[in-house]
Amino acid sequence: MKKLLILLCLFLSFSLYAQSAEEEIKASKGGISEIPAAKRPKPVDKEKAEKAAEKDETDKDYENKSNTIKYGVPSEISTLIDELIKNDDPRFTEEIYDVFQVSRNTSIKQKVLNYFKQLEDPCLEDYAVEVLNDPYDEKNDLVKACFQYVSAVKTKEAIPAVLALIESENDSYFNDAIAAIGEIGGPEEAMFLVEYLERDDLSDAQRQTLMRTCGKMHAIQTWDKVVEVAEDEDENLYVRMYAAEALGLMEKKESVPVLTVLFSENDPNLRQYVIKGLSHFPDVIEAKQTIMQGIRDEHWRVRQEAIKTAKANNMTDTVPYLIYRAKNDSEKIIKEEAYTTLAAVNTDEANEFLISQLQEKKLGDGTKKKIVEVLLKEGHAGEKEILELADECLKDDKRKDLRYAIGKELAKYENTAYDEICIKYLSSKDSTTQSLGLDIYKTNKFSSAVPVMRNIYADKKANSGVKNRIKKMLSIEEDDDTKTEKPSEAADAK
Repeated sequence: MKKLLILLCLFLSFSLYAQSAEEEIKASKGGISEIPAAKRPKPVDKEKAEKAAEKDETDKDYENKSNTIKYGVPSEISTLIDELIKNDDPRFTEEIYDVFQVSRNTSIKQKVLNYFKQLEDPCLEDYAVEVLNDPYDEKNDLVKACFQYVSAVKTKEAIPAVLALIESENDSYFNDAIAAIGEIGGPEEAMFLVEYLERDDLSDAQRQTLMRTCGKMHAIQTWDKVVEVAEDEDENLYVRMYAAEALGLMEKKESVPVLTVLFSENDPNLRQYVIKGLSHFPDVIEAKQTIMQGIRDEHWRVRQEAIKTAKANNMTDTVPYLIYRAKNDSEKIIKEEAYTTLAAVNTDEANEFLISQLQEKKLGDGTKKKIVEVLLKEGHAGEKEILELADECLKDDKRKDLRYAIGKELAKYENTAYDEICIKYLSSKDSTTQSLGLDIYKTNKFSSAVPVMRNIYADKKANSGVKNRIKKMLSIEEDDDTKTEKPSEAADAK
């Protein structure tokens, strides 16, 4: 009993301390940031470097790129850095860092910041923070690159400078500064944002940005203020919408009754964002019930959000509602969202319905395209019926569109069960159908399809585009009208 009392006292002490700590959090203040120490780039990621090297076209590529960085003009260096970013190539970090230190070209500095941003390398934190301390004489694109860089590498030293720019009279930095705080800030910065909302000189757009960013920060310390904003009927609608979403992002269960009351309001946009908020409480009965009511809401955007939430949270109880919407909704986008979610939740009732729709003669082929797509993507059911449907379409040229759509979907997946349908696509006299057969072969490399492909290649009347693809796939060489396959490639195909 004594031990139990001790544990209870400890628990109460901890709870009071946590509550006190939450109450004691105060908003950060803007100011001059302390500039981080200069540092060299991080060691090169060997795995990324190897993958990048595989994209080199010649043995000289590495040397040529290195020389471009060292000796090239700004436009050449800029083009190369774009290529390195695209290929996620980290092999030249040292050379690029050195160029940055000596270059006075603004475009180069911006590109290098973007390069190290992608690598999440903090080697330029000192420069970025120095710019943000006093950005007024710099080009806007360079300042924007600094905001994005400190966001990517999580430079907390930049916080005072960024807050100062939010409060600055220069509105051109406002949105970028808010976005940066959303990435690098903590509870104190979230408190700064909600208190900043009380200013009278903010535009509606600025207030919306503030609230949305506050939500992304998941700061429960701001909960009371966010509730106040969400419930204020005189507040800007979009600010209330983002407040509703923010309440969900905080994942505090006390938000559920607040949000369920807000769902009764007339504006569909607010109801949509209430659903976004409730989506974070999949195990709370009141939240689930409101989401299910959202599926039958009068406005299609609310229905769409509720159906997406049902998918994200695997809400199997929504299946009857989803089947009804798939059959009867007046909006195509809602029907397709319903099919997508039914395939994802993977219940017997949902799968049986989707398969029955594939077999329904009166259902349009456009709808069947969507059902094929979602069933193949999820991979739970319908494979046999989809292959049967493809076979039907191969025999009926009036259904070419569905035939093509099924072929494109089948080509996305590796599956030994597709060998027969692959051969049937290849055996068609329609060149587009044959090409789709090649797509399926390319994914699966069925040895049974190789003879059919050789016959197409030997057919003088066959489509030249199809023949060229076969030639590349089977590595066929022509020598004085004699067609032979490279032994190694032929062996691989088999």
